[in-house]
Amino acid sequence: MKTKSLSTVTTLYFTMLFLLSLAVILSPLLAAGSALNMDVRPENSTLLYRSNGSSTIQIRVVAPDGIPLPDRPPLNLALVLDKSGSMGEEGKMDYVRQAAHMLVNRLGPEDILTIVTYDNQVRVPISARRVKDTQQFHRVIDGIYPGGRTYLSGGLEEGFRQAKRYRKNGYVSRVILLSDGLANVGVTDLRQLSRRAGTMYESSIAVSTFGMGYEFNENLLAAMATGGGGSYHYISRPGDVLAALKREFNMAASTVASGVEIIIRPMDGCRFESAPGHGWKLEGSSAVIGLGDLSAGETRTLMARMNVPTGNLGDQGVADVAIRYRNPVTGETSRYEQAPIILSIVDDPSVHRENIDIKVQEKKAVIETNALMDEAAKKVDEGDRDGARSIIQKVIGALKASPAASAPAVQEEMERAQEYSGRIDGMDDMAPAEVKEMQKDQKYRSYRELHQ
Repeated sequence: MKTKSLSTVTTLYFTMLFLLSLAVILSPLLAAGSALNMDVRPENSTLLYRSNGSSTIQIRVVAPDGIPLPDRPPLNLALVLDKSGSMGEEGKMDYVRQAAHMLVNRLGPEDILTIVTYDNQVRVPISARRVKDTQQFHRVIDGIYPGGRTYLSGGLEEGFRQAKRYRKNGYVSRVILLSDGLANVGVTDLRQLSRRAGTMYESSIAVSTFGMGYEFNENLLAAMATGGGGSYHYISRPGDVLAALKREFNMAASTVASGVEIIIRPMDGCRFESAPGHGWKLEGSSAVIGLGDLSAGETRTLMARMNVPTGNLGDQGVADVAIRYRNPVTGETSRYEQAPIILSIVDDPSVHRENIDIKVQEKKAVIETNALMDEAAKKVDEGDRDGARSIIQKVIGALKASPAASAPAVQEEMERAQEYSGRIDGMDDMAPAEVKEMQKDQKYRSYRELHQ
């Protein structure tokens, strides 16, 4: 009996050891392929009978957290650096070199890196290769000096070509482009470059952008990053580029889902109208909204505006909502359906008021405010200050009328809107650099609120 017990214990021991070893071997695959969590809830579970049928649906996507860094998928990065003449000012190039050195030190021998530089011309001082000889990369970085104009589109294209050479399943591929000035050579049109970044993203290569100082086009870099499924970073002080590139590395290294899309299929005479701050496309009868890549612990929240028939009392189906994304390790596409959204059409205003979701209303107020404040900032760029003030007054009125008007986040948005309006009034007394800083700060804040 004793021998049998010892044999059983020994067998269990080795079985557990085997399973533990298998878990360790498979952990990178399981971690990177974990399902995203999606929470869908309306601002109000009811609509009033024969009302205008306007309803906003909050869709919140959360990436799983807790992925250990050693288990990350390998990276395939193209670091595309502006070396135009203005990069010699304020020590910008010195800080960029420090940041590039830091990036090399964080990469491992399984990671792939290329360094592309651009001014009047595009150069590839080190082509895409595994980061085995780190000293080779460090020597190349030390040899980068500023001079010339800003051929941004050429740098972007070469970065994509280099990353494409090693694009394959199991790697997270990304072009990381840095600029401190206006694109003035090659393609300079915002829509063209945004579309091009989108095409790159469709090829499983994301595009992230970094803008340094006050002279770059923030609308362009933000649009490229949004279209390219990556992130836009605004660096007002040159020394902050190290922290920004570290954040970008950490995000790329902990990517759990690529090409994340929300798919909304309206039901029973309902219509999808818009998602403030986000573009969308039609896929059959469904609206598809891209959210880019998601890293461990990241959250994306969007507000879908729907129009719902309210001519009949009772339950009304509104939409099916699904999430679709690629596994960054295997390249396989996953799609998960959410239970259909159903609202109740009621004729009692008190019942309607009782079913307001204040938390959703609060988030809705923040997102819609920042989408409008971004429009206001662009009006200022165009010289239409009256148009900007008109938008801001609309924002303030909507915030005051919100059911969540007393919430701290809504109060903060109101204060910021009023402050920005006051600064617009004082623009004539500002130096040009102050105006540029004000504009970049305002638009970057809106960008962050709309992409989290």
